[in-house]
Amino acid sequence: MVREQSPAIRCMNVKYSPNLGDGLLSECLEAALVGHGADREGTWSVDLAARGAYGESMAGRGTVMTVLDALPGPLRQLAVRLPLAVQSRRKWQPHYETGLSGAQAVAIGGGNLLSDQDLNFPTKLALALRCARAGDLPAAFYACGMAGHWTREGDRRLRRAIAEHAPAAVFLRDAASKARWDSRFASEAGCDAVVVRDPGLMACDLYGPVQKTAGEGPRIGLGLMSHVAIRYHAEARIGSDELMRWYVDLARALLARGARVVAFTNGAPEDVATANALAPQLGAMGVEMARPQVPADLSAIVGGCDAIVAYRMHAVIAAYSHAVPALALSWDDKLDAFMDSVDRADWLADPSDLSAEAAADRALTAAQEGVDPARHAQVLAEARADVSRLYATLAGRAPVARA
Repeated sequence: MVREQSPAIRCMNVKYSPNLGDGLLSECLEAALVGHGADREGTWSVDLAARGAYGESMAGRGTVMTVLDALPGPLRQLAVRLPLAVQSRRKWQPHYETGLSGAQAVAIGGGNLLSDQDLNFPTKLALALRCARAGDLPAAFYACGMAGHWTREGDRRLRRAIAEHAPAAVFLRDAASKARWDSRFASEAGCDAVVVRDPGLMACDLYGPVQKTAGEGPRIGLGLMSHVAIRYHAEARIGSDELMRWYVDLARALLARGARVVAFTNGAPEDVATANALAPQLGAMGVEMARPQVPADLSAIVGGCDAIVAYRMHAVIAAYSHAVPALALSWDDKLDAFMDSVDRADWLADPSDLSAEAAADRALTAAQEGVDPARHAQVLAEARADVSRLYATLAGRAPVARA
């Protein structure tokens, strides 16, 4: 008797990154794939950094980021090559091989994985593709962001791996990422990219609705992000001390206008350090300090607000999933692209040229206006349909299990 079984799909991503936004989108993707027919027991994530639980992070991460940021380009690349080679051989490859055992297909993503920050992801993605090839597993990129700047070595590593094991499909999360893929890697892959919604938009499906906390005045979430992280990944237009003052001034302005303020981070150690530094001053003002430990906590925090002000994209995405509007603090074109994709580009702001007083007014206006319900329903329906396309691609390419 021949019996078709639901395919076991491994999601290769950075689920257990200190940034809980990565875990949130990973959990949402896993659940959505299972909802579309993937094997419930066999569909789970393989963390590209070989982490196995939330809370695992590299000691001294912020210091490493600061040191690397200070090094000139050529020296910076030399400094990371040996550690990457050692980790690949001793840690990552065994973890990938074990994680892919019993799988029928691989979904690589989401997150900003197609990027070349110190050769990190070019090394990991190339290794992931080679492990998928060794297991004869079809692989697709899904909901990834793609950066524009690549080193010659990073480009070479990933280009070669793609040529050796071409993806079954490439689904990226914005038009800029698609254009970059199409011009850089499409010829080796044999396919152009298709734009899809971020799986984090299904946070409301996975974690459920959030009960608003009763109280006088709107509840405004203040997402705290470290200046170190902003500078490491993008060009910071505001100084470190100035940003810290801006956070405090914004909280004070919101409180003066009758709002309740909850400060939170996405969990990255450098962001937590910023929150710890500000906690005495913010706490004395009456700001609630929320400390999420798992993605469901982050979803609950932002979903329980009437509006949020935040840099981190998946705080903004999870908030939108719960129909909570965001005043998004611009720092990276991926966030700009998301806001544009949900017709809220007018709700981007830069603390370098928007006063805390003006930001408070805008946040309260957002809370009053909310999110357009028709557009919200359309965006979430598109996110669900996009995962259906991924599942169809991988289920169609996956070997049929027989019993």
